[in-house]
Amino acid sequence: MEKRDCKNVVIVARLRQFQSMPQIQSAVFEVLNGVRNHGRIEIPSHAKIMIKPNICFVKRHETGATVDPFVVRCLVDWLLENYNIESITIGEADATELNVEVAFKVLGWEDMFKTYPDVRLLNLSKDKRIKVKSKGFFSENLYLSKTYMEADFLISVAKLKTHTLCRLTCALKNQFGANPVKRKIRYHKNLDEVIYELNKAKIPNLCLVDAIIGMEGEGPVKGIPKPLGIVVAGNDVVAVDHLCAKIAGVNPDKISYLRMATERKLGSVKYDVLGESVDPKQSKFAFVPRFRSTLMTLYQEIRSFVNF
Repeated sequence: MEKRDCKNVVIVARLRQFQSMPQIQSAVFEVLNGVRNHGRIEIPSHAKIMIKPNICFVKRHETGATVDPFVVRCLVDWLLENYNIESITIGEADATELNVEVAFKVLGWEDMFKTYPDVRLLNLSKDKRIKVKSKGFFSENLYLSKTYMEADFLISVAKLKTHTLCRLTCALKNQFGANPVKRKIRYHKNLDEVIYELNKAKIPNLCLVDAIIGMEGEGPVKGIPKPLGIVVAGNDVVAVDHLCAKIAGVNPDKISYLRMATERKLGSVKYDVLGESVDPKQSKFAFVPRFRSTLMTLYQEIRSFVNF
């Protein structure tokens, strides 16, 4: 890849065999090396790394609902090979229908990292919480994991999926899951603002997207697997989501939380795309009809009110 002068870069790699571990590792290393070679990764010596994967439900990665733990293992191997790392924490929080410890065990995360002495799995909902300044929706009442907030370098590992409430979920929406509150459904009627504030509280330094098998239709957990065979990485969370929206065949301006993040300068939509090209006509996702999305939003608001 030719080195170019641009504030942000987003790198795309493609797999020919979706279940090939050597190809997955090669693709992950390719996109990460691409971002690093453009000078967009600065990890301090003896850094404490936090990796936030998307594990929103106890469903295997082949369903398109959750991140493949092997993709994260490739990320960990790459970090350990290239940097002087003090520790790596893989953290996810409980959700309305998720117990993180169960997910770590059932989905293979414990087995995947049991031989890594410097890597630990952490339920962010059970970690000590610290108060985070917030003047928006949370009105100074935002409390996040101490380990998460004090990490030297945050990596968001997202899954590319449709979402019945906000059209698409990727790196920005992944940070919504870092909120240690279990019943996150209470925030659905203010989803855009909450996504923005959680990213502003601690913005990812690096984003990696597992789009080997995405999800279309009634996402983010009840949709249909969408085989894409691609891995994406970038230094800017807004840029990464902007490109992933295009890959999914969605106008990025139609995703309200992404538009809010762009307008409020959380990141930039000025970036270079390097690596494999993706034709949106071939990768375009199927979405639920607008009327069903509207009904789902209303249902979620009623459910949120009842269970608040």
